[in-house]
Amino acid sequence: MKNIILFLSLISIVSCNNNKTQEKFTRLTRGSVEILDERGKDFVSENSRIELLVDSLFLAEGPLWVDKLNSLLFTQVAANKIYSWNNDSGFSLYMEPSGYTGIVPAEPDGLLGSNGMILDSNGDLILAQHGDRRVVRLKNWENNSPDFETLAGSYKDKLFNSPNDLVYAANGDLYFTDPPYGFGLEKLLTSDLKEQPVNGVYKLTRDGEVVLLVEDILLPNGIAISNDNKTLYVNSSDVEYPIITKFDITENGLENRGIFFDGSELIKSSEGWFDGLKVHSSGNIFSTGPGGVLILTPKGEHLATIGTTSNALNCAFDKDEEYLYITAFDYLARVKIK
Repeated sequence: MKNIILFLSLISIVSCNNNKTQEKFTRLTRGSVEILDERGKDFVSENSRIELLVDSLFLAEGPLWVDKLNSLLFTQVAANKIYSWNNDSGFSLYMEPSGYTGIVPAEPDGLLGSNGMILDSNGDLILAQHGDRRVVRLKNWENNSPDFETLAGSYKDKLFNSPNDLVYAANGDLYFTDPPYGFGLEKLLTSDLKEQPVNGVYKLTRDGEVVLLVEDILLPNGIAISNDNKTLYVNSSDVEYPIITKFDITENGLENRGIFFDGSELIKSSEGWFDGLKVHSSGNIFSTGPGGVLILTPKGEHLATIGTTSNALNCAFDKDEEYLYITAFDYLARVKIK
């Protein structure tokens, strides 16, 4: 009897030690946080850990938290794949192909996968496809089948360049950017496959009409809408003109254009460019840019930078805004938000 009691006690001790070991487990970190304004501490601190979740990626993009999957989806644009990550099962392939199915001509060395992703009001997955040069809806969640329905594939009977990022307004209008990154860096502005004369910002109305809104941003990229649906933010990934532009959303389209944030000084000392961005429930903007992810007030004041060790390309919150997920050039990370 004493031996049985001793044996059970040992099991209990080992179990407790294992639990403590799991509790003490910490992931590797990448980067650090710089606080520039005390208000930045409402979200992060200098001691915030930027947890490395997946390493050795290439052009990680388009992060999107999907509650029904309890997972983060993100893309590798060059690989033409979508991956998933969650805290229990980690990293796995979710879908292939994601952005190029061969329905239109493509540059052999182009970046052909999907990029930005968003959920519509029905919870369906909407993707910006570089290779197929269209905005699509995934038809079937159940088997991860790459079967897509085209929502917008052309403007004035000409194919888009490579739709990049997208955001829904409360009324159901879908705004998206169309830079030429799908043609690849060598033929970014010179591809013979380019049909659109501009790299535009478009609106797909709830009635299915495609409207060209902005045509003079050389490399429009990330796009977001303020919580009150009155302001549209568009990132320029042109390193010669590193700005975030804002527009008033009106019944007439976009009006009162202005510079929301000018990164000209920042880019002199920090690597990177303005890419994806998201709006927090507080109204503050989390934008990838020179140095990492910038936290900006609705007035464009720079509160903090969540620094990354390679160029930050996009970011996304989980359902409760407990974490901000960051897709950097070659890794996936997250940081806890207060």
